[in-house]
Amino acid sequence: MNRATWRLAFLAGALAAAAGCGGPNLQGVQPVWTAQEVALIARLQAPECALVDRTSGAVFVSNMDTATRGYWADDGTGFISVLRPGGTPVWMRWQESKAEAPLNSPKGMCILEGVLYVADNTRVVGYPVTDEAVARPLMGPAGRRLNDMASDGVAVYVSDTEAGAVYRLDREGVTRIKAPAGVNGITFFKGKMFAVSWDLHEVYELDPTGKGDPVPFGLAVHFTTPDGIEVLDDGTFLVSDMQGNRVVTISADRKTVQPLIAVRMPADIGLDIARRLLYVPQLEDNCVSVYKLEQKKP
Repeated sequence: MNRATWRLAFLAGALAAAAGCGGPNLQGVQPVWTAQEVALIARLQAPECALVDRTSGAVFVSNMDTATRGYWADDGTGFISVLRPGGTPVWMRWQESKAEAPLNSPKGMCILEGVLYVADNTRVVGYPVTDEAVARPLMGPAGRRLNDMASDGVAVYVSDTEAGAVYRLDREGVTRIKAPAGVNGITFFKGKMFAVSWDLHEVYELDPTGKGDPVPFGLAVHFTTPDGIEVLDDGTFLVSDMQGNRVVTISADRKTVQPLIAVRMPADIGLDIARRLLYVPQLEDNCVSVYKLEQKKP
């Protein structure tokens, strides 16, 4: 089956699933956003996360390189790739594992004050992205399976999927944020924090102060294993559903779920809001697809 036929087949399945599951009936509802694939970056090695630097538009891709062992192995095989805006590779191995500075199975990433922070199994590592930046030491958590990262512009946050927790890391130390079991992708939008749970198949709003309990969207029926989450400038959520083989949108009012992209094993997505580009790592196909997003006029 060629690539185009495969995508159509998955899209048909996704539409059928949306129409047949519980929750809102989407038949007749027109999509607000559409996506057109514009580039494909191959020769990656188990890419888990794509992160867009909103200052430069450069895209960082974490590669777990699982040829020797699994997704959580401390095997010193990981590396970070850098793409130009739109997806042209600049450095396939911008950062890679060294004996004195191992990089094992890098996953989620975020940028704060010119430093790229990376979740690497049980620890967080940092790499300056500009000559002026210096990777500040962080008192990291005793992580079990650190997964995704995000920043609110003041601190960095990392999810621990096995512990069911999110940690805020800053110069003062570590603060534990209440999170659902199996928490995976995390992001910020207009001061609010959002997360998805792999185990509970749900999307949540979290309290970044650590005091409030997670608030579910009530959309678990629509997801299999949600992985990554981003938010468009109009408040529309984008969620990758890895084992559901698709990326979906959730309306800003948190009520309507619609299929956006049919794609195999999408991991932690990256969003370039300025250029309206979505980067989708395909974990087992060793590639990243780039999609141009378009908003339909009412």
